[in-house]
Amino acid sequence: MGALPMLLAATDPQALGGQYYGPGGAFEFTGYPVLTEPASRARDVDVQERLWSESERLTGVRFPV
Repeated sequence: MGALPMLLAATDPQALGGQYYGPGGAFEFTGYPVLTEPASRARDVDVQERLWSESERLTGVRFPV
């Protein structure tokens, strides 16, 4: 069940880039995937940039954006 949101996002022809799929059950912890809004922290651009920089530093792989 944990992989279903990613599988849906990767294979559903209706899925668009930037959309977020997560569990549709109680408190969004369980259930089949549905289109939903990510948490506000996940939309924080500063947090996104820090995560990207730290990922590059830890892996040694750079992806110019």
